[in-house]
Amino acid sequence: MKILLTNDDGIDAPGLQAVVRVLEGEHDCWVVAPAGERSASSHSISLGEKLVIEERGPKCFAVHGTPADCVKFALSELKDFLPDLLISGINPGPNTGVSVYYSGTISAAREGLINRLPAIAVSVGDKKAKDFSFAAAFTRTLLEGYQKGIFPRDILLSVNIPALPESEIRGIKVARQASSRFIEEFIRENGSDSERIYRLTGEIEVFDPDGTTDEEVLSKHFIAITPLKLDLTDYSSIPVIEEWVKKVEAIWPSPRPT
Repeated sequence: MKILLTNDDGIDAPGLQAVVRVLEGEHDCWVVAPAGERSASSHSISLGEKLVIEERGPKCFAVHGTPADCVKFALSELKDFLPDLLISGINPGPNTGVSVYYSGTISAAREGLINRLPAIAVSVGDKKAKDFSFAAAFTRTLLEGYQKGIFPRDILLSVNIPALPESEIRGIKVARQASSRFIEEFIRENGSDSERIYRLTGEIEVFDPDGTTDEEVLSKHFIAITPLKLDLTDYSSIPVIEEWVKKVEAIWPSPRPT
């Protein structure tokens, strides 16, 4: 397969390098990743700004921009490379629940999907993770689903792997995205009389836990695989809003074009 590899931790991050080592012998892998740390950058892009690109070696580019910038550049400018799949990660720290809206790892995968390129975002459940060997091997296993045409091509797979030895991982579960929020804590640090300095941290709270969400599955030492789509439409609300629209239109005060 032709695989585009990226992340949000920077091109030298050990999680990305672990995936490259596992895949490059069997697949045509190109790396286009941020030059430095761009975690929690969500789906931001460097619109209208100058984008510096470093060619680090054959099939390897460092982008002084966001994860989404990396994917846009790769798909637009690498004319001789038409990837079959995008892999984003491996990210140290989970991307479950509400985190999918903040995560640069997820957003890089989403940018691929916007361009009709199937994508996988891979994360491990500990921000201090050092060993990515099992997660990289499992990422390689996931490719079978695409090679055999099993996985839908209009989704991205958010894969969260416990940061544990393989022998302690209990299995694999397909999980839904948790409805959750961050309980923020702003920690005050030393500043001047006219300037306040804070450091943002916090914990995730899961709403209505029932054991089936990515947050809960991961916490129970299972690999959580969550299929995500681009369409955020709440189809169940459409009839309710349409009824309201009919009432408004019935009393519309002025004639409208036909």
